[in-house]
Amino acid sequence: MKSKAIVFRDAYKVEIAEIDVPKPGAGQVLTKTLYSGVSTGTETRVLAGAQAGADFPLVPGYENLGQIVEVGEGVSFKPGTIVFVGPSDFTSPYTRCWGAHVEYALKNASQVFPVPEGTDPALAVYTKVGAIALHGVKRASVTQKDTVAVVGLGLIGHLAAQCAKAMGATVIAIDMAPARLDAAKQAGVDYAVNAAKENVEQRVKEISNGGVDVAIDATGIAKLVDSTARLVHTKPWAPPYPPSGRVVILGTSNEPISFSYSPTLFDNEPDIFPSRDTVPDDLSEMMQLIAAGKVKPDVIPAKQFDFKDAPAAYEELIDKKLMRMVFSWT
Repeated sequence: MKSKAIVFRDAYKVEIAEIDVPKPGAGQVLTKTLYSGVSTGTETRVLAGAQAGADFPLVPGYENLGQIVEVGEGVSFKPGTIVFVGPSDFTSPYTRCWGAHVEYALKNASQVFPVPEGTDPALAVYTKVGAIALHGVKRASVTQKDTVAVVGLGLIGHLAAQCAKAMGATVIAIDMAPARLDAAKQAGVDYAVNAAKENVEQRVKEISNGGVDVAIDATGIAKLVDSTARLVHTKPWAPPYPPSGRVVILGTSNEPISFSYSPTLFDNEPDIFPSRDTVPDDLSEMMQLIAAGKVKPDVIPAKQFDFKDAPAAYEELIDKKLMRMVFSWT
């Protein structure tokens, strides 16, 4: 099967190439891509040549949603079923990082997730990035009793704020960009704090009566994590002793992350949770949250491109003009 693919030929060099995808073997499905999504921070890093283990030329991306066109032996899925694929298992002769931006994807049937009936595929393509955000929220065991501060409202941070709201928490969204704050308010957060105009720590502690239960750092900027951690409540020296505040590091950083011993660690005694990627349950749960309208990806400012326009699209991404972009393959 001839398949078009978006290829990063070298750093900052994007082209459309063609690959030959084999027929599905036992336990595999072949899908025709409807949409592939761009995780902006990750793919910018890959395109710059800064992703560990990524060797050019490569096929990037980990968000692919398509329709099954052929199945291998032993597969119960029927052709025509719309599924979230994630990365394709086949991009030869190019290496994969992770290989989602292809016209036809080959995947183990046990690793695809059927889209609930009636769900818009253009929303279901957010399953993976949503699941990354959900994984961080689950790491902190967020409940309706919690007040949660989310610092950094890029794609993952915005979705983390929506996930915390879906858990019933009171959510404080923090960023410097008015458009991002507006999108968070449209998604239903309780408070939006403009870090360019307000003292964030003071304002958050006013709202939360002394500090939040959970602080999620989704900035990807190592030097900001300590200030995010200071948003949780301090630990008293006399009873009653509340549970420690929880700090989630959800943004990826190439720099070392450090905390001040005082006041961040000594005064607050926080529990710190790094969060990486997802597990399969996160993907299934995010699919259901999107289907139920509890997470609404369509409030995120996004731009859709035909896959053939990928070279120009990535130029816009590099220029930081886009919060989210999606490729259409239909």
